[in-house]
Amino acid sequence: MPTVVMPRTVTEHQDTLRRARALQPKLVKLRRQIHAHPELSFKERDTARLITNTLFELGYEVRLGVGGTGVIGEIGEGRTIVVRADMDALPINEANDCAYASRNEGVMHACGHDVHVTCALGAAMLIAETAPKNGRVRFLFQPAEETVNEDGKSGAVLVMESGATHEAEAVIALHVDPRLPVGKIAVREGAVLAACDSIDITVRGVGSHGAFPELGVDAVVLASNVVQSLQTVVSRRKSALSPVVLTIGGIKSNTFRPNILAEEVELTGTLRYFDAYLSEVLPAEVRKACSVAEALGGSHQLRYNQDNPALVNDPQLTNLIRFVGKQILGQANVVEGTREMGAEDFSFYSKVLPSCFFFLGSAIKGSPRKLHTPTFDIDEAAQPIGAAMLAEAALHYLTPEATY
Repeated sequence: MPTVVMPRTVTEHQDTLRRARALQPKLVKLRRQIHAHPELSFKERDTARLITNTLFELGYEVRLGVGGTGVIGEIGEGRTIVVRADMDALPINEANDCAYASRNEGVMHACGHDVHVTCALGAAMLIAETAPKNGRVRFLFQPAEETVNEDGKSGAVLVMESGATHEAEAVIALHVDPRLPVGKIAVREGAVLAACDSIDITVRGVGSHGAFPELGVDAVVLASNVVQSLQTVVSRRKSALSPVVLTIGGIKSNTFRPNILAEEVELTGTLRYFDAYLSEVLPAEVRKACSVAEALGGSHQLRYNQDNPALVNDPQLTNLIRFVGKQILGQANVVEGTREMGAEDFSFYSKVLPSCFFFLGSAIKGSPRKLHTPTFDIDEAAQPIGAAMLAEAALHYLTPEATY
């Protein structure tokens, strides 16, 4: 006779948070070890080793080398939900004066991926204590969220190509939010984070002495006109109801001398947007804008890369996260998230599977911090909450006839 699995109760949800808080010493130790030894994208070998050892000790089936340095740990059988955590750090020198500050010069966990790994491992600990009887939880520790390889592929694409989402029905993940108080989560359905395109433009003119500009074609002037023309892509070439950010983040000439007309200028930038139709409109309009270089007597070369699509949360899975959050934290502590122009390669999962990406309050009271800065840090009291949320969301999803 098949085992009857009842929907999880409020008491069970809250008991998971209690058990997660009991794990806090382990979570702090894990996070600080990872934080002190950060590794850049595609190089997360020591982090992967720590994750692997932890999962083996918990009795998980473990698969190594997923998409390069990624790790998968599975428990249970049947319909599958994936819990994803990213592992890589950033090329930033840490400025924090603390015992667990980065020991790898020029590398820092400035985006909270050390926390994401720790919360996922905490969830793995909680689920190992009461293994799911009606499905499979697959913990996916993903490399290289912050950058792409020579083929333009980030870690999400590579692990998916390695079968990380094979037979999966849903994917969930969290991200620390240093603006949100500890004890709260933020979540919203639909578009959450923007699609991200990158552009690299080389503008070429004809070099000359600065005293005789008529003998050359000034690439600095050409590039300036290209920059101005690019702004019309946002202001005149798409609907005002479809937000787009176009930023030229760098410009440099090949000479940089006061008395030389530059022969070549390089520009680099990014475009951010939500509406899918813009993925066809924007590349075409950027190419048109760059053609002003030819109109002024020069030439240009454009590299346009569509790094990732917009991150879109599935409505039903978002309702599940809201439901579990209210059970664990109380209704007042589950707040509506906002759309932001930041980007995340979790978007590749959301494009092919029902997904939900939510934000975990991690603010240090009285000491505001910002992501991707040398002083980034979190209030570690957030970690048991993250672990409990991931564990309960996965278990609740796998419970037959669960309401949310």
